[in-house]
Amino acid sequence: MIYQMNEISTQLMRLDIYAVLRREILGCAIPPGAEIRDAEIAERFSVSRSPVRDALLRLEAEGLVVINPRKGYRAAPISIADARDLFEFRAILEPACAASVAAEAGDDSLSALDRFRRMEGFASAETAPATAFVEYNREFHLTIARLCGNRRLREATIDLIEQFDRLVTVSVNSESRESRDALIAEHCDIIDALQARDGKLAGRILARHAGRARKRVLTALSQSPIVP
Repeated sequence: MIYQMNEISTQLMRLDIYAVLRREILGCAIPPGAEIRDAEIAERFSVSRSPVRDALLRLEAEGLVVINPRKGYRAAPISIADARDLFEFRAILEPACAASVAAEAGDDSLSALDRFRRMEGFASAETAPATAFVEYNREFHLTIARLCGNRRLREATIDLIEQFDRLVTVSVNSESRESRDALIAEHCDIIDALQARDGKLAGRILARHAGRARKRVLTALSQSPIVP
């Protein structure tokens, strides 16, 4: 199919609006449960409401936006039940992904994981510690997932990890520096196992890592006012 230039521009515009809103919802710049006004977004992007509504419909399909008839749009709340489901799914996908990475990733790619042994370099000096950790944590897990040779497993794991930004943001705001250091130490253990090409050990550590994160997140969610 051959697209005219205005059709291409419209497609790119819709993708840009979707990508920006998705990033803001996942990063809690648009808090869970917050109202999303399509007219305000249309004004922000200098577009009509049509591409904004298309983006919101796509986000609804991903479970990130709730549409209520005659009430408009809201960022989907974070429910404890959904968090449990996500953690159960992650406990399956990430160890499988790690096994593939340990067996198939190149030596240079595994050596490059050493940059995640410290959090420095993942945020500017002005970035809040909690925000910096969210960015560092996301990139660590995404980098491992991107090394997976199985395309379907890789794509499913990447999508799942991105969904976790809101959960991590909620939980790390109440974490101490010592707790974050402990999480980074766990990342180092995962790196050691992958570089040793011990996929089973990497999978076990990731499963344990996810289990500890599950406990922290569910505790934070049970205390958080943004969860209905």
